[in-house]
Amino acid sequence: MSVSGTKPETRPPRRAAASPVMAVAATSRPDPGDLQAFLRGLRTQGHHAVLIAHAFLLRRGLLLGHRTTSGILLSAATAASASRPAHLVRLLLHHLPPPLPLFSLDNALRALAPRLPFSALLSLFAALLRSHHPIFPGRFSFPTLLSKASSSSPSSSPRHHLHSALALHAQLLRRGLLFSPPLHAANALLHFYAAASLLPSARNLFDEMPFRDIASYNTMMTAYAGTVDGIDAARNLFDGMLLRNVVSWNIMISGYVKVKRPEQALEVVRSMAEIGVRGTAVTMVGAATACARLGRLRAGREVHCAFLRRFEEYNLLFWTALVDMYGKCRNVDTARRIFDRLRFTNIICWNAMIIGHCVYGEPGDGIQLFHEMIGQDDQHGLLPDEVTFIGVLCACIRLGLLDDGKAYFEQMSTMYNIKPTFAHYWCMANLYASVGLLKEAEGLLRTMPEELKEQALGGLLGLCRFRGEWELGERIVLRLIELEPSNSVHYALLCNVYACAGRWEDAHRVKAIMKERDEKLSPGHRLVNLNKVIHQFKERQPENQEIYAILDGLVSRLKLTSRE
Repeated sequence: MSVSGTKPETRPPRRAAASPVMAVAATSRPDPGDLQAFLRGLRTQGHHAVLIAHAFLLRRGLLLGHRTTSGILLSAATAASASRPAHLVRLLLHHLPPPLPLFSLDNALRALAPRLPFSALLSLFAALLRSHHPIFPGRFSFPTLLSKASSSSPSSSPRHHLHSALALHAQLLRRGLLFSPPLHAANALLHFYAAASLLPSARNLFDEMPFRDIASYNTMMTAYAGTVDGIDAARNLFDGMLLRNVVSWNIMISGYVKVKRPEQALEVVRSMAEIGVRGTAVTMVGAATACARLGRLRAGREVHCAFLRRFEEYNLLFWTALVDMYGKCRNVDTARRIFDRLRFTNIICWNAMIIGHCVYGEPGDGIQLFHEMIGQDDQHGLLPDEVTFIGVLCACIRLGLLDDGKAYFEQMSTMYNIKPTFAHYWCMANLYASVGLLKEAEGLLRTMPEELKEQALGGLLGLCRFRGEWELGERIVLRLIELEPSNSVHYALLCNVYACAGRWEDAHRVKAIMKERDEKLSPGHRLVNLNKVIHQFKERQPENQEIYAILDGLVSRLKLTSRE
């Protein structure tokens, strides 16, 4: 009781804000906002919750609006704990009042795509076709399926879905939707053919398009820019574009870097800057990688400064490229300072720094960093990979550590289950040769697995071919014939060396010798295939420059020890 004797004022307790479920249940005609919030809440629920909600909405007569049917379909497709989302969507499709809006069907397919394999998504699409929906499919129905078909998975590749993609292509043509603007369907089909490595089909579709947008050009350029033979075709498309976006520029920069033409990659970067196009982190990564390939420290520093001025976000890919660039430009101290300041690292970062020390800096620091990487606790420790051991073996070569090199080579297979590639065998052969054990080096190369010998010979002869050292190539193969006179592969390689050098009389002479010995050219060692071996060697190895440096040393020693 108050001092004045009057009763104190009492206020009614505050009512808690009604939840969307309560708000919908409390009235027969709920607010549209509450209804949509209720449907969105179903996405965190499971199979039964969606079915109960469907029954509730059906009983209240709330399934007649397009927004409601679209909302419950989308909730079914994205329900967090639904074990069979496609089955749930099919069940609802049979019980929702027709006609269903086209956009709701397209949204359901789009939401299901990340959760289903392509075959299940295609099955649902076929079921919708058989339902004779009056306006399904539309031009936005196909891109979801084609994009799913384009994606690779451990169990399938885009090529596996070619038959289905061709059927979708036919459906688009039959319904007159292929080139219907906007070009989402045509661009998705173009992307599929490119992802499936069907460049002629992709180009035919591109040429048939009555009009093309930037995405069309970018897709076709990406397909071309991924190969040495196609980079010039990509540039022709790029030069013919009336409008470009930053993705177009990045495709050309990354393409030139990938096919080992870094000078042209930097030219594209400079042109981009001259016309005022603002680059992205991808642009900076390409520019830094090109500078690394060319060994241009000054240009690399400019890229570093440009990134600091324009970008605030942390980009691990760029900082890794920068570590690699400073290392390859022999400014290993700066590379190490950047590496030590990284917030988090992965095996690629460690490899870039280990290679920097082992190949361009103090090799002992690289070996120490390797042990630091593998010596971390289980929570933060990283396992080395093939590239890591290339760097460590390079350090052993530079320091003449034969016993340590042999131990690391052994650890690859015994401790880390890494199968040595021919690059590792070359490193070990060069290590033996660096301490004067040439016979041991030859013996190691002879013990290589057969599948690696082809790559090794391709690497050696590749050096001879690209430098015009035909006499050295001849001496290498003659040395191999001396070591293994009954091996027909060596005769086939000698024939290829003479053919590449234009020494046709010698090539015919070797063929005659082989015929006398009843030896035939192996299909895998014809001239065109030898060129392919050399190209594959250059493309596959992640640290080509380092491996070529190792090959240089070994070739020099073979040059001294081969018979004249």
